[in-house]
Amino acid sequence: MATAVLILLVWTLVYASGYFSPDLVPPFWDVAVRFVGLAVDPVFWAALAATMSSALVGLALSIVVGVPVGMFLGITPAFYRSTQFLIDLGRSFPVIALLPVMVLMLGATREMEVVVVFSGVVWPILLQTIYGARRIDPVIADTVRSYRIPMGLKFFKVVLPNAAPFAVTGIRIAASASILIAVGVEVLSLTPGMGGNLARAQTDGAPALALAYVIYSGLVGLVLNKILWLAEGRFLGWNRRVTGGGQ
Repeated sequence: MATAVLILLVWTLVYASGYFSPDLVPPFWDVAVRFVGLAVDPVFWAALAATMSSALVGLALSIVVGVPVGMFLGITPAFYRSTQFLIDLGRSFPVIALLPVMVLMLGATREMEVVVVFSGVVWPILLQTIYGARRIDPVIADTVRSYRIPMGLKFFKVVLPNAAPFAVTGIRIAASASILIAVGVEVLSLTPGMGGNLARAQTDGAPALALAYVIYSGLVGLVLNKILWLAEGRFLGWNRRVTGGGQ
């Protein structure tokens, strides 16, 4: 609460100083009016649904690809070493740089947006899953080898429980990023959604409305992260008790 009050105070002082144009820093009360107005605007809810749809489909595809591939690479060191350069290259490549190519190939469509979201959020899921599958306690690893536990039993009783918390952490990171990437793609390509409406508000000279969309975008990512955190607590509560982890 104190942080929010401080932000509003700084915002008001910056606006009152007159150093920045109102087109760049509108008064927060104008943004508040726009923010409340959007909550009862059907256009906003349609845009939110479009953005959420693209972001969640891209996230789901990332989970379907990232978790199995991450598990496989995590338990096969030879394959991991052979693909490490490609993984490092892929995660370092700026996803927005793909946008012009994707627009040329697929057009400014929902499919293009889903592909760009997938390209941006698959990496944290993949890397966290690899790390979790490889990070097995040495004592447990020695026990598995000593008793010659079969690979199937080792996978389901040792590797999978060890990798699951890491994979879920990657999914939570990717979930928030998927919203931001979807909005960013919509801003740059004017595809239907919150980002498209935000870009049109900027070009129409409505900075307060544009900022209201920015705030909603952040809140959507925050709510999605919180939902996944609660789901993690429900299904992987044993891991938090072991690690003593909180948020």
